[in-house]
Amino acid sequence: MRLYKQTLFSVGFWLMIVSNATASPDLATARAIFASGDFIGAAEEARATQTAEGMALAARAGLVHADLIATPEDRLAFIARAEEDARAAIAAEPDFAEGHLQLAVALGFKARLEGRLTAHAEGYADEARAHLEYVAVREPDNPWMHALLGGWHLEISEVGGFLGRTIYGADVDEGIDAYGQALRLRPDDLIIIYQCALQLAALGDEPFRSRAIALLQEARLSDNPEALETLTFERMRILEEALATGDDATIERVVQLQKGEEVAPSTPTRHQIKPPIGLPK
Repeated sequence: MRLYKQTLFSVGFWLMIVSNATASPDLATARAIFASGDFIGAAEEARATQTAEGMALAARAGLVHADLIATPEDRLAFIARAEEDARAAIAAEPDFAEGHLQLAVALGFKARLEGRLTAHAEGYADEARAHLEYVAVREPDNPWMHALLGGWHLEISEVGGFLGRTIYGADVDEGIDAYGQALRLRPDDLIIIYQCALQLAALGDEPFRSRAIALLQEARLSDNPEALETLTFERMRILEEALATGDDATIERVVQLQKGEEVAPSTPTRHQIKPPIGLPK
């Protein structure tokens, strides 16, 4: 089993907002565009601010676009641009946590697309973990750092098995603990809830599946959700329905689709989302 598998796929819509081309770049505007689902527009607006916060937002928007919308042949280009944005954010403000977190996500995406041998040779794994640890030292209560670390432990434990755990030091209990800390800090965050449930379901055993079901059943969509939240909640319902069947083949099929490990031509691509949480070490 390969340690890293491609997990990026496309959805069937892209909400567009047309911004005033003569207006000054503004982070508030970029965030509003992001919330609508126009992630490329948000990246362009945020990048134009030439600030650390703006570059980090541009990186996040580019990664979400790669994950949710870009065609397979375009994904690596969007990830590469997002990596550049994240590195620019770090260069502008080395202690700004979001730049490090987005760079870790970008490196994880590259590892999955380029394969474990390239990832190992290029040092993606070590660098991604180093950025998470950098944030952990400075912001020990950062929920996204904990969520990313949890996804890293569980994904490697599930996909890499004994070899992955031995080489990278991944540990299921540490992954669950990290997700638990993230959820204590942000108990209603759908992205964290979904990713934790998906990773637990992927482990395939009890009590992991029961815990995944409990997380999904407790989740609620807000009255005024952003586009990313709406998409994520839809995937949560699909995963919950699969887990409720208790059928191993059905559950494995949905987990594979949502993790990007298998794509069925007959399945609408809008069901094939995995927001950017899991990381290689």
